[in-house]
Amino acid sequence: MQRNKIGIFIVIIILINTFLHPMIASASPPDISAPSGILIDAETGDVLYEKNAFDIMYPASTTKIMTAILTLENTQLQDIVTIDKETPFTDGNRIYAIEGETFTVEQLLYALMVESANDAAVALAKHVSGSVEDFATLMNKRAKELGAKNTHFVNPNGLPNDEHVTTAHDLAMIARYAMTLPSFPDLVKTVRYQIPPTDKQPETRYLKSSNRFLWGVGGSNKINYKGQWVNIKYDIVEGIKTGYTVKAQQCLVTSAKKDGHRLIAVVLKAQGTNIYTDTRTLIDYGFDNFSYIKLTEGGQRIKTIPIEGGQEATLEVLTQKELYKAYPKYETSPQVSQSIKILDNLRAPIQRGDIVGSLIFSSNGNQLGKVNLVAAKTIEEREGITTIFFNEQSPGKYIMKFFLILLSLYIAWRTYITWRRLNHRRFKSSRRPIMVDSARSPIFHKKNRSNYRKM
Repeated sequence: MQRNKIGIFIVIIILINTFLHPMIASASPPDISAPSGILIDAETGDVLYEKNAFDIMYPASTTKIMTAILTLENTQLQDIVTIDKETPFTDGNRIYAIEGETFTVEQLLYALMVESANDAAVALAKHVSGSVEDFATLMNKRAKELGAKNTHFVNPNGLPNDEHVTTAHDLAMIARYAMTLPSFPDLVKTVRYQIPPTDKQPETRYLKSSNRFLWGVGGSNKINYKGQWVNIKYDIVEGIKTGYTVKAQQCLVTSAKKDGHRLIAVVLKAQGTNIYTDTRTLIDYGFDNFSYIKLTEGGQRIKTIPIEGGQEATLEVLTQKELYKAYPKYETSPQVSQSIKILDNLRAPIQRGDIVGSLIFSSNGNQLGKVNLVAAKTIEEREGITTIFFNEQSPGKYIMKFFLILLSLYIAWRTYITWRRLNHRRFKSSRRPIMVDSARSPIFHKKNRSNYRKM
């Protein structure tokens, strides 16, 4: 009887391992209410979850992420922007800029990303490109470069237009890049900002972010999350951008960071506060169900490579930055292999930090990611006569130039002396008297003949 009980127990254990383990191991993807969403690993761009992420949608004010990118890439924060006569009449949310009023680019960027001011977006677009139309062209070009292949912008603020469209995937690619720009993270995590009085506006403008992930606690700032009422404010959220129009409904692009790792979530066309529930669902799914292995450290020495034409014959190369890879926690850690690709025809001079190749990581024939390889130090060009003379960085250039000048003067002097000698010889030859052979002269013979007759 005891043996039967043991046997039944063993069967039960086997059944549990057979049927329940896959359910535990492979966490089911999250359920979000919005029709479109995506979650990516910000480090590698890997898609951890997507729902209709390539469907064409309206971006509303999440458009302003691209406006901020182009502004940061093409201006200085302390540049002065003067408001023209059309910008104050921009529709929608605004800071009520006045014709002739001046702001710094930095102030307008905070107005753009904190207050979501449409007039600030127009002012920045005109400052960068001269017109909204030209700025939209620049937006579309840059979007394609960032991997946003199905996006088309017609304005810098996201005001409704049937041709102003994007996808959840494209917005994730744009946001992923934006978070690498030095000033952008500070912009998007700011809750409050003040623009002091100007020569046109005597009152301080007080701005507040509409992103309740940054400040929403208590009262109406709660959501029902997994059966519990919790504050919308979520400490691991770094912010980015909200958006809303009637056609677009609630849109939200979010960056969240935990244990040094960043995820980007995009949710489009949600209803009400579901935008926060859906976004938190994606974020928690990413951190709870994926592990992040470090493929390489930043600044890791990889190998020594030969360099042509350098003062040194070899160069050490380093990884440009650290690289992580996300993989499901229920899977065993992948067996990773790596390969090195060095640029062809590398020659000095090479500056420290120059990209000289890449380190590629793979598993079972699939590429996991790659990181740039950079020069560990500067290698100057080897100094020959030509190099010394023409290379402005050469320490011996002045000595060589002086030597060449002396050589040129010496050659000119010797040429002049030779010329003088030749001329002198020609001159002496032209003045030498003509010597006549009297014995053969016809005059001599004639004179002698006459003498002979007289005799």
